[in-house]
Formats: sequence, structure tokens, C-alpha cells
Amino acid sequence: MKNRFFLLMAALILLGGSARAQVPAAETQALAKQLAQLMRNPHKPKQDVYLKLSGCHAEQIIRDRDADVQTSKPLAVSYNSGNSGWAMKMDNGVFEMKLAFDWADVTSLTYTPETDDDGQKHYQIKIKKGKKGSNMSFDLPLYTTSEATVKDVVRRLEKLRQSCGN
Repeated sequence: MKNRFFLLMAALILLGGSARAQVPAAETQALAKQLAQLMRNPHKPKQDVYLKLSGCHAEQIIRDRDADVQTSKPLAVSYNSGNSGWAMKMDNGVFEMKLAFDWADVTSLTYTPETDDDGQKHYQIKIKKGKKGSNMSFDLPLYTTSEATVKDVVRRLEKLRQSCGN
């Protein structure tokens, strides 16, 4: 009787670990492509903002080739903690920032309507990340006024997050 119980428990543990639905690579690629389109600010054609998705790891990249930055020498700083971290570099007229994280560390995804300084309406997806006593949050801008589009993107990101252990 004890052997059956332990076999049943082992089977449940094994099935529970593999029961998590993985997001197909084609869906992840389609989501990354849609995000790249939505995150492009039409008023800043020399700025790229996108979310690079790779399995359960993500990296937000902000690159501005027309930044109001003047330096006597190029500057670069970074911080890494496991698979998470950030890096920033700048040179005359160029600014780049990268934020890397694992979806398993994300505690919530929300969105809010926003207005830029120049009056442009859009949405911000807020990603909150927490790990071992440190909390961080950052935003993904979506340049659309369609709340339905934003809800769909958040739903798909949440599905990705859930498939990665949260």
C-alpha cells in the first residue's frame, strides 16, 4: 500500500512539473514582432524600443541614435545578477539601455493609459519584478489608443509568464 502511495505521489509530481503549457516559439516570435511595432514612437524615428524574447528570458532594449547626449569619452556601465541585470552606454548623440530579466521573477503585469509630454496618447505595460528582497518595475510603451490591443498583448505576455513558472 505504501509503495502505491509513493508511486502515485511521484507520478503527480512528475505530471505537475510537465503540465505547464509552454508557449510555442512561433507565438513568442509573433508577440515580439507585434511589440516591436507597438513600441515604436512615431514622433521619434531614430529611437528603437523593443522586447527581445528568448524562452523564459527577456531583454528590453532602448536605443536612441539622436539622443541629447554629449560626452568627452564614451561611457558604459552595467550590473548583472544571474540572468537579470541592466547595461547602459552612451556616446555623442547615441544612448542605449538594456534591461534583462527572467519571466519567473515577474510578479505582475498591468497597463495604464498615458500621455507623453508632447500630448501623444498611448499605453504603458508595467512589469513588476521581485526576487530575494529586491523589487524592480519598468514600463513598456505601446503606441496605440486601442485598449483591446493592449489587453491582448498583456494576456499573451501573462501566458508566457505563467509558462515560465509563475
